[in-house]
Amino acid sequence: MPPLGPRFSPGNLRAAADLVAMATRHAVVARSALPPEAIVRKPDGSIVTAVDVALQVLILTRLEAIFGEVTVIAEEDLSSIGGKAAAESHCRALLKTWGYEGGESGIVRALSIGGHAGPTRDVDACWVLDPIDGTQGYVDGDHWCPCLALLAYGTPVFAANGYPTVRGGQLLAGEAGGGAFWSPLEGGARTRARVSVAPLGADEMLRVVAPARATARQIEMRLEVGRSTGHPCTLVHSDSQAKYAHVIAGLADVAYSRRGGGPGKYVWDHAGAVLLAHEAGAWIGDTDGSAIDCSLGRRLEGNNAVICAARGIGPTIASALAERDRVEGVPRARSAGGIA
Repeated sequence: MPPLGPRFSPGNLRAAADLVAMATRHAVVARSALPPEAIVRKPDGSIVTAVDVALQVLILTRLEAIFGEVTVIAEEDLSSIGGKAAAESHCRALLKTWGYEGGESGIVRALSIGGHAGPTRDVDACWVLDPIDGTQGYVDGDHWCPCLALLAYGTPVFAANGYPTVRGGQLLAGEAGGGAFWSPLEGGARTRARVSVAPLGADEMLRVVAPARATARQIEMRLEVGRSTGHPCTLVHSDSQAKYAHVIAGLADVAYSRRGGGPGKYVWDHAGAVLLAHEAGAWIGDTDGSAIDCSLGRRLEGNNAVICAARGIGPTIASALAERDRVEGVPRARSAGGIA
C-alpha cells in the first residue's frame, strides 16, 4: 500500500466514511422533495440535480476541514447547474438545511477544486468524488450511491460508498489491506464484506447485472456473456457503483462496465468499488486479467472493462468480453498498473 501521511489516520478516514453516510442520508431525504426545476439536463444528455451539487459542496468542504487541501477529481463543477436559477436556489436551500456555513465563496471554491485532469501516479493524495453516482436512478427511484475514494500515487487506498438501496441501506467502506466493511446508514455494528468463492453448481443460475434501462441488445449481450460460463443465466438490474455492491453483497455474481470504442469510463464511477470489491475478495480486473488502473486522470483510459465477479467466474467472463472486443474491433487499451 502506498504511504499516507499522518493526516490520513484511521480516525480521520473513519470520519470521512461517516461523512459519506451522512451525505447519503441527506440525499435520501432530499429526493422525497425534489422539484422538477432542480433537475438539469447536461450537454451530453445526462442529468444532474441540485442535490448532486449541494452534496459535492458539503463533502469537499468537510473533507478539507479534516484533511486540509488535497488534490481532487470530482464530477460536478460550477457549470453543472450554473445559470439555472431555480436549481441554484434549491442547492443553497439544501446547504442551509444541512448546516453549511461556507457562504457563496465557499460554494464557488468547493465547485472549483475538483477539476484535476492529469495523471495521479505522482500525486501523494487525491480524492475522487461522485456525489451521486447514478443520478438518473436517483430521480427514477432506482439504484444510486454517493462515492468517495482516496488515491495515493494513483492507487485506491480508501473508499466509502453509500448504498441506500442495497441491503436495506448500507455504507460500505474499507482501506487497502484492511478489508471492506458494511454498516447500516443509520448507524450500527460493522460486518466484514466477504464475496463467495464457492463454485457454482452444475445447474445453478448465474446472476448478471444489467442496466436498469437496458436495451434489448444489452440484455441479450449480458445473457450471452453469462452463458459463456456454461451456466443458465438471469439478470439483476442495477446501475452506478451499486452494480458492484450487488456482487459484494451476494445479490449477483458478476457486474461489468465496458469501454467499447469510447475514451474510457470516468474514474469516479469505479475507483471506490475497485478497492472495496478487491478488499471483499471479489475478482476485479480487465478483459486480459490485468488490474484496473485509476492513475491516468479523469478517465480509465488504460482499461477495456471493469469486471467484478464472485464464485470464481471472473477469468471466464473476462475471456468472453475480450472475444467480444476482438469481434467488434475494439483495440487493447494500454495501462501502467493498478490494483492487482
